[in-house]
Amino acid sequence: MTRTLQLATSSQNLRPLTFDRANRGRPIKSTFPLFRLPIEVLQDVAPHIPSLDLETLALVDRDCRQLARSVQFSNVRLTFNDASLGLLDTLLAEVQARDDLLQALGPCIRHLTIDLGSPMLTEARLKRYPNLFNFHKRSPELKNVQDTFLGALAIVLSHSLPNLQSLNWQSRVMISTELMQGIIMSKARDVAINYAFFDLNLDVFDFYDSPRWLIERFVLDAEWMIQSLEDLNPINVTTDILRAVSPTLQSLSWKGTRLPLKLSFGRETVSFPRLRALRLDAVPMADNSILSSLLSFNSRIISLEVSSTDRNTAEFLGRRGHLETLESFSWLNQHDSFKEEIICFLEANCQLRSLSIAQSLSPTIIDTKILPVVKSSFLHLTSLHLVWDAVTIPESSLSVIGSLHRLRRLWISAGAQLGWCNNWKIEHDVMLNALQPLRQLESLTFSRDSYEVNGHPLLDSSIEKYYFNAVFPCDAAWERWHQHRMLKFAELYANTFDQLIWCNIGQYPIKIERADFGAYAIVESPFRENLRPL
Repeated sequence: MTRTLQLATSSQNLRPLTFDRANRGRPIKSTFPLFRLPIEVLQDVAPHIPSLDLETLALVDRDCRQLARSVQFSNVRLTFNDASLGLLDTLLAEVQARDDLLQALGPCIRHLTIDLGSPMLTEARLKRYPNLFNFHKRSPELKNVQDTFLGALAIVLSHSLPNLQSLNWQSRVMISTELMQGIIMSKARDVAINYAFFDLNLDVFDFYDSPRWLIERFVLDAEWMIQSLEDLNPINVTTDILRAVSPTLQSLSWKGTRLPLKLSFGRETVSFPRLRALRLDAVPMADNSILSSLLSFNSRIISLEVSSTDRNTAEFLGRRGHLETLESFSWLNQHDSFKEEIICFLEANCQLRSLSIAQSLSPTIIDTKILPVVKSSFLHLTSLHLVWDAVTIPESSLSVIGSLHRLRRLWISAGAQLGWCNNWKIEHDVMLNALQPLRQLESLTFSRDSYEVNGHPLLDSSIEKYYFNAVFPCDAAWERWHQHRMLKFAELYANTFDQLIWCNIGQYPIKIERADFGAYAIVESPFRENLRPL
């Protein structure tokens, strides 16, 4: 499998803390039988205790309560609902009590998602939470109760969550200097900031000393508030953040479509010695200074995802040449992008194990530019994703793909890639014949594939509206028929490819199982979905 780094740690992968850490190193006094287990075994067992049993366990004694909390509050989502207000009120009280508490809830939280929206926060609601309301009354500079919530959150992030690993911001809220400082001062090593608003002149770093924000993974997709044209300075809080995270950053995902200006490090070169995974999605560059820092000749990048809509980015890659450690490349192509420069970059990096071009390209470019390079030079390729800007895929293209004998993962698509229209009529007999030589294939994905129905007076026979048949009065029967049909196709592929364990056909994710009598297919989800790249 290609050694690529994930852009953000999934909260599902964060196990609850070991009890000794959740209990802040204090000795266990409980006589409850669970505590006879070694700490490491207890950590494996606790997450499997049913939620109702955890609530009962919390009533036994203090240690049992803290053990239950370490599971219940390992992964927390904060909103404006009453449960979140109660939780924030408790955490604020823990900040004020500091070391006077024998046990605390804050040390149990490992992953925190901020998703602020409805219901509306009012002063009447805030009065039900004494610590939050007192904080509101003591802080006249806070203009409203939402500012009170965010101000309390900043304090909690800074002082109450010693074991926080992952912070995921998912709110269209203005991030103030105090709140950003709280995020920076938190213990989180994986940080995602999505949909938030920033002031371009936000001042959170002290440059009398070298700024440091010791995170490992960072996702940034924010909007920027512009007060006047004088604010359009290419060196601003965005580049300040990059400088601060540079010593420790391992993975960066940066979406720039909401940026109103082009960015630069100026004459400075910033070193990113630990950066291994990089995603630049339409980030506007004023010059090559940021690109030269992220992709320097000393870089050890393993996974690179790049949109070529920005001229400076495309031209830089066209000149950059070989990246010795690069194993995975994803071209976030757009229709008006600079294609030739990216193709030059591909020609210089034939060591790739994974290549993804998630946006559609014309059959001519794929047949004359992409596949010839892949066939002749990509000797280690095990994963390929291509999309044709046409309603059919040429058999010649499929034959070339079929000759890439090392492939283990293949994702292909064609036709319209957005909206209701699915106009690629897939021909499975042609596909099977062309791809048959891929004996190591483990995963096969078809997306936006469509079919036709013949001979039924109530159903639409057009390829474009095939999936519309699911909304007719006979929709349940149609779904059963369609699912059965896709499972049969999946079994054809499974019996062709001995190593196949998963496929996606007809908008269904399908798992392949094998028995003495042969392979059989199982739908992983009863719900159909049009797969789209991340």
